[in-house]
Amino acid sequence: MPFGLKLRRTRRYNVLSKNYFVTRIRLLDNNVIECTLSVESTGQECLEAVAQRLELRETHYFGLWFQGKTQTPAHRWVELEKPLKKQLDKFGNEPQLFFGVMFYVPNVSRLEQEATRYQYYLQVKKEVLDGRLQCTVEQGIRLAGLAVQADFGDFTHFPSQDFLREYVLFPVNWPNGDEVQEEWTKKVAEEHKSHCRRPPAEAELLYIKEVEKLDGFGQESFPAKDNYTNDIFIGMSFVGVFVKHRNGRSIMLHKWKDIGTIAHNKSAITVEITSRDDTINFHMVSVVSSGALGIHTQTLPRRRKVTSADTDRGLSYNKWNCCVG
Repeated sequence: MPFGLKLRRTRRYNVLSKNYFVTRIRLLDNNVIECTLSVESTGQECLEAVAQRLELRETHYFGLWFQGKTQTPAHRWVELEKPLKKQLDKFGNEPQLFFGVMFYVPNVSRLEQEATRYQYYLQVKKEVLDGRLQCTVEQGIRLAGLAVQADFGDFTHFPSQDFLREYVLFPVNWPNGDEVQEEWTKKVAEEHKSHCRRPPAEAELLYIKEVEKLDGFGQESFPAKDNYTNDIFIGMSFVGVFVKHRNGRSIMLHKWKDIGTIAHNKSAITVEITSRDDTINFHMVSVVSSGALGIHTQTLPRRRKVTSADTDRGLSYNKWNCCVG
């Protein structure tokens, strides 16, 4: 090893010296890379190192997250402006990080770089296959056909389309009976043929545009209670802040242009509605519950003005700390 350094593996880190550590980052294509960082390196420095390897310039759409030590939160987004190692030591179950989309846009045409669109495609495809975005069988088959074209190219490159049986085509929460899966796979094969000679980048773009039509795209919601202690979901999208009943029925939506400030105090969230000179209060289930909400309520600034720049960008802030941080 150069410079006479010995790589020492500890329980939590691969340590080069007391001032440096090595962390692993799982990318959206499931490949894993390693980054050597100073113990004082921020999350932003790590993100920029990942972006450099991926040849990404539009880094502001992406973030890093890690598995929490407890089930609540299940995972936590890295606070990019703070030292990374301290966050992993305090909150992380292991030093491995995950790279992903943090900010969604209402229209993929806003993504300027092809490399950005590719990573965005990998993210939304993962959300479909993981069942986080619900789609009909017809939509799922159309998406699968586009994904096969994007990932493998023209069907004429293969002696048959039997390879599709080894490829993950459908969401994990779909029925997995052999007969129905075979029927769907045949339909995907026909859909794949219809995209012959379509460039992979174009197939990726069409896939994203199809996903944009799905209910819940670009939204993130968390369990909460209103002032009357009713159980609700509160969340956000690139449109604004919304509230839903636990059964999914929409209660209200406040667009970003109508929101003045968003403030928090522990588990309490206050949203100022400038269009009607009013404030709305919500109480999250707990500071460290509701999936990834723990870090969001802990790291939000006490009060933050929502500016026109936020609404002009049309970004869907995937997590509360991104939305109002």
